[in-house]
Amino acid sequence: MSAGPPRVTPRAAVAGRGCGGQRPGESGVVTVELAFGMVAFALFLVLTVTALATGVDHLRCAEASRVGARLAARAEPAGAVVDAALAAAPAGSRVRISGGADLVVVTVTAPERGIFARLGIDVAAVGRSVAAREVR
Repeated sequence: MSAGPPRVTPRAAVAGRGCGGQRPGESGVVTVELAFGMVAFALFLVLTVTALATGVDHLRCAEASRVGARLAARAEPAGAVVDAALAAAPAGSRVRISGGADLVVVTVTAPERGIFARLGIDVAAVGRSVAAREVR
């Protein structure tokens, strides 16, 4: 049997690369890229969940303003209107009642959510309803 040329394995065929196909000094690069990717994904997830929660707050504010406008149109006391609107609104909301002789306007504003408030982005949920005053 003749010795012949040495057998070349696929990994050894890649010139200048060490074990696992990595160049010297590249160990840990994938770990760093994965860490940055995980942080970016976590930030994206937090922003998405916060945006969804703000959307839910907007729906709750719209419903709370409708409840308040219906009560105010029936000439209920302002305290009862505010209490009913706050019961349907997100925690920490503000209720404002305004209008003239013919119409009543109830505005419910929810506080800004978590990360948006810290970033200075104004995305507070607001609901505004207008109702005609009922004549008794």
